[in-house]
Amino acid sequence: MGVRITHIILQIVAYTLYALVAFGVFVYVLFPYDLLQQRLVEWVSQECVQLVLTRLRPAFPPGLRAEDIRLQVDQLSPSAATLHINTLRVQPDWLALLARKMQLRFEAKLYSGHLEGDAHYAKVEDTPVWDIKTRFTDLDVAQHALLRKDDKAFIRGRLSGDSAVALTSDGQVQEGSVNMRVQSMALIGAQGWQWQLQREIACDTLQGELKTTAKQGGTVLLTCQGKDLLLDGRGTVGWKTPLIDSQLNMRGQIRSEEAYKQEVDLLAVLVRKRPDRGGALSFRLQGPLRQLRLGA
Repeated sequence: MGVRITHIILQIVAYTLYALVAFGVFVYVLFPYDLLQQRLVEWVSQECVQLVLTRLRPAFPPGLRAEDIRLQVDQLSPSAATLHINTLRVQPDWLALLARKMQLRFEAKLYSGHLEGDAHYAKVEDTPVWDIKTRFTDLDVAQHALLRKDDKAFIRGRLSGDSAVALTSDGQVQEGSVNMRVQSMALIGAQGWQWQLQREIACDTLQGELKTTAKQGGTVLLTCQGKDLLLDGRGTVGWKTPLIDSQLNMRGQIRSEEAYKQEVDLLAVLVRKRPDRGGALSFRLQGPLRQLRLGA
């Protein structure tokens, strides 16, 4: 008798779990993703920001998959997408949800490369904050709209690195950092630049770091190393709205004995300063991002 009752109870539990799973699959498949896509586009798009999302559908394991995402910020790139993501996949951490924690994992394909990371929602000093960490590999920088002029790239290379940023619920940056590495970068130049390049400047490696806080702005470090070439830059950036009005103040130094002596001499004429005895030329890059100026 006891065995029979146990068997009946197990059958009830099994049918209940089956019904719950079937209901979950039913809701998951028939969820109004088109309406969610519309609401998401309306929420992100503002006066000078436009989001285009071609397709939003369920993914497996359970999550969301978005295709052909284009974010355009008029002040940065009025005629092209500021950010273009081919595919984006987002999945919640279900074990974290059971513990009443909000944590997401995501991965994306963009600019012929790959990006992945996670986002964790928490409260810091009673302020809701999204803590987002990403890792990106092999991004083709020549495809980015901000690194092109007259439909031609003025920088070539493959970008890898990582970033960590804390965002408030309204999208304000609390603090953040970005570390990047570019292999075999080429600086090509573009029409309208003060420093007109007659040929490409090649870096075997380019390393950069950006650290920022909401109140104190950010610090920038850049180092380019190549055959008979060393280019180093350090400075600060004061964030403003719109972003293109942010103020950059960077001091740099370039050194090349033979390979790029012509370019160094041309830069010396622009900044009205001669290289030191070791062949290093110091310069300054400053002003709003929309109109940077070279100086001594």
